[in-house]
Amino acid sequence: MKKTTNPLLAAAREIKLSFTFSSIASLVLGIAMLLMPGASQRVLSMVVGIAVTAYGLFNILSFVLERGAGAYTFELLIGVCAAGFGLFSLINPAFLMSFLFTVLGIVVMVGSICGIRRALNLRAFGFAQWWAAMISSCATLLLALSIVFFPSVYGDMLMMAVGIVLIVESISDLLAIHRLSQYTKHE
Repeated sequence: MKKTTNPLLAAAREIKLSFTFSSIASLVLGIAMLLMPGASQRVLSMVVGIAVTAYGLFNILSFVLERGAGAYTFELLIGVCAAGFGLFSLINPAFLMSFLFTVLGIVVMVGSICGIRRALNLRAFGFAQWWAAMISSCATLLLALSIVFFPSVYGDMLMMAVGIVLIVESISDLLAIHRLSQYTKHE
């Protein structure tokens, strides 16, 4: 006889480990950004510049090697743009940092909106402290909006703010995962 399970419980068990690892990685990254903002900016700028340049060069090389066998001109265009952006970013890291802060702010904003949705789900499931996740997600959303609209104002402080945001989001996510684990154990 096969045991039937609640689909919500099955899904919760499947994603718990993935969310836990993601939250811990975000927590470690947030701590590094908070404690070493200047070094984090330099490393981030260099890694992104190298990665984008390598991606662009790979596309250019792929286009050249596939020239007679169905190569796409769009691939060459993407390669040239990516290599140019990557090289410009390596030469002018201030531009890249402003661009990256805006992108990071948008990513954090999306995460915050998902956190608000998770808090509302916790409320729907009847968890008493759903409001704690809601408050932290709303605070994170406000900080993310300021990062998106004023990236150049912050400098090192922005890197530290992103670190704090990652730490707060990670702790909020770990608490939600803990609550979800308690829920799945009781069902």
